[in-house]
Amino acid sequence: MQARGVWFGNEQWPTGSSPGAFAKDVFRIEGCRTDREKALAFNSWFLRCMQRGPELLTPGLGGMLRSFDTHQIFSSWGHHVCTGWGWVATEALQAAGLKTRRAVVNRSGHTFQEVWYAGKDGKEGWHAFDPFLGWHFLNDSGEVASCDELAANPDLVANPRAGGRHRLGHHPERSKGYYYGYHVGDLLDVEQPTRGDELRYDLMPGQVMSHLWRPEHVDLAWSLPKYPHGAHCDITMYDEEGRPRYPEHAPYWKHYMWPTDGQSNHINGTEPVRWHGCGALRWRPLEYGKAAASRSHNVIFEDGSVRPTGTRKHAEVWWHIKVPYLTTHLAINSAVEAGGSDLVGFSISPDDGRSMHKLHWGKGPPPTIMTFSPPAPDAPQEANVHGLREFWLRLDMSTQIPNSPLRVRGFKISLGYQLNMQVLPRLVPGDNHLYLQADELNGVNVSADWAFTHPRGEKLESLKLTKSGRATHRYNPQIENPDDLIMRGVTLRCEANGERKSDSTPRVAG
Repeated sequence: MQARGVWFGNEQWPTGSSPGAFAKDVFRIEGCRTDREKALAFNSWFLRCMQRGPELLTPGLGGMLRSFDTHQIFSSWGHHVCTGWGWVATEALQAAGLKTRRAVVNRSGHTFQEVWYAGKDGKEGWHAFDPFLGWHFLNDSGEVASCDELAANPDLVANPRAGGRHRLGHHPERSKGYYYGYHVGDLLDVEQPTRGDELRYDLMPGQVMSHLWRPEHVDLAWSLPKYPHGAHCDITMYDEEGRPRYPEHAPYWKHYMWPTDGQSNHINGTEPVRWHGCGALRWRPLEYGKAAASRSHNVIFEDGSVRPTGTRKHAEVWWHIKVPYLTTHLAINSAVEAGGSDLVGFSISPDDGRSMHKLHWGKGPPPTIMTFSPPAPDAPQEANVHGLREFWLRLDMSTQIPNSPLRVRGFKISLGYQLNMQVLPRLVPGDNHLYLQADELNGVNVSADWAFTHPRGEKLESLKLTKSGRATHRYNPQIENPDDLIMRGVTLRCEANGERKSDSTPRVAG
């Protein structure tokens, strides 16, 4: 039993399934007809939904690797320096059908993108966009200038025309300045492959995944040496003059900004900024017995518990756990009945048992709660689920005692992950077309619940999918502005057919 290829969204908000799909949704939502309109619309939405902050480092090769996985950066991490923004924007626009190249200034290393399209006068050419610093510059014709035009006429940058500029995200006295980054005479034209992957969920019966519009708990966040409290944006809501920095985006950011640590190495001090969102997969697989296990040997599943088939049998159960995002922590709850010499252990494997890491092994019951959090930024790296998007969890049991009480019950897995909450499918004024889809539903059904705070109280909108395909639901929140409601979370549930272990009853739509 399993659900494959699951995804959910709102047709009125760009999807976070991939950078390319995000760009295509922006074009559709904005009604873009020309490549010029597409490039301008994407530039605005990309700034709205990406955050400027630390680059992504992921474990590997005995250390931390710089990640240029555009899907991880966009959908899970949600933050990066200019290099990452250039990578993601180029991936998005190329995957959506626009001729795009990543531009790197050799002298400064500053990165942005150029898009090829025809201007209003019908003249085709390159046009340079830098959403990371919030700028694009206009040429003498009032079109977005190319890098060649900026190199030939530096005055376009030094004295930008009205209509092409946006104020810098950084405080001007703390920023590196904008002019130096656009000395583009030594520009490098970088070829970048388009990957075009799409994120999807594969869910087992009983799995519940909650995606929240709030920062993760400090101790459970993805950590980096310079950002010990997790990733967040460097763009503050208000500028050095007390004005909204980006008035067009402020209504979408208003409810999702929190103060930063003034003692940490953050350029914005203690000003409120957008943080990353968080999510968690929670699962009680023993409630579904053998159907939820990847494989098992010498065990008996009964009444929501598991026990060995007898003495001197090595009993083991494997569970396969998979999420589309960067994992941050793992918690295991269990109630174990065991005799004095009975052995119980838990291990994790990133490759279906080809290699293993022991979490616990010993005589008698393990701790009731075992939590494996990210290591401290400066601490030696230890084996963990930190950064894994797929792994196997193994339970081992053995006894030498006839009629041993050895049994595991009350077993729960909680896996935390980080996500870009800006691309979660929020609700906006007007008709919202919510959807839930799955490529395959094999003996299970899936549901999705949107939870939010409305001016008239706490609300829940739900969808249920009982066969492969797509379920839709239209909902109008009857609000005037995007910040009239506060998004809280979207929860996915996968259940065996005919069962629902939840207090809420979703609306059936297909």
